[in-house]
Amino acid sequence: MNRLIPFKTLALWALWWLVGVSSTRALTITATTFPLYEIAQRIAPEEKVYLLIPAGIDPHHFEPGYRDFQRLFQSDLILAVGPEPWLKKNPPLVQKTLFLSEREVLEDPHLWLDLHKLRLFVERLSRALADLEPFRASSYAQRAATILAEIKTIQEALKGLSNCRYRKVVILGHAALGAFLKEAGLSQVALAGPHPESEVSPRKLEEVLKLVKTERLPVVFLLDPEFQKYVPLFRQEAGVRVLTLNPGLPLFREDQGLSFFELLQKDIAHLREGLCR
Repeated sequence: MNRLIPFKTLALWALWWLVGVSSTRALTITATTFPLYEIAQRIAPEEKVYLLIPAGIDPHHFEPGYRDFQRLFQSDLILAVGPEPWLKKNPPLVQKTLFLSEREVLEDPHLWLDLHKLRLFVERLSRALADLEPFRASSYAQRAATILAEIKTIQEALKGLSNCRYRKVVILGHAALGAFLKEAGLSQVALAGPHPESEVSPRKLEEVLKLVKTERLPVVFLLDPEFQKYVPLFRQEAGVRVLTLNPGLPLFREDQGLSFFELLQKDIAHLREGLCR
């Protein structure tokens, strides 16, 4: 009796073992910002997803250290906004990075608040993951579809603000919400420009304060805790309420623990409360 295992059987066992090994290996994904990190976690919960810039830390002033670069070089996939200069200086990292934007300079670096571009990014991320792990492509696509539906819901909620009485959103902070507010047909009037180096000039402060008084706006919105120092002035001079908005990052203590989409929903609730009176 021949007790030798047929060659075909051995080949099938070897193939099964290889598939089993590859299917248990988790990808390493590193996202530079909180919104991209959370989206990656939801699309690929079975993978190892890391956040490079801690939630609540301003990404504009972040400089990676040795351990951060070590993490990036060990990653299978990097998710980034686009203007990160320390990333663009490393071609090997760029080659495995999925950017929200390929442009070197962005008019507004808060690109994750452009919901149209964010939807395209979710689709691209799903495809990129499927290229790396084809056997999970269906799962990636299904979870991405759920996120796309959530983004559409937020877009519809923003459109629901189109009938609000007040159309101008005065922001004590940087001009970070332009694309987000555009979905609702609202315009932002911010104390500072969209980039972190933008400063508040006395003239700009006077212009915004005059606008609030002239148009009798009932509310201004605090976007960043660093601009808290301007709150007393607007309360005393214009008699307005102050509500918070956030740029999709949990910068305020009360926002810690909220998801990216929960932060956006909170923004919409505060906009409705302040403008639709």
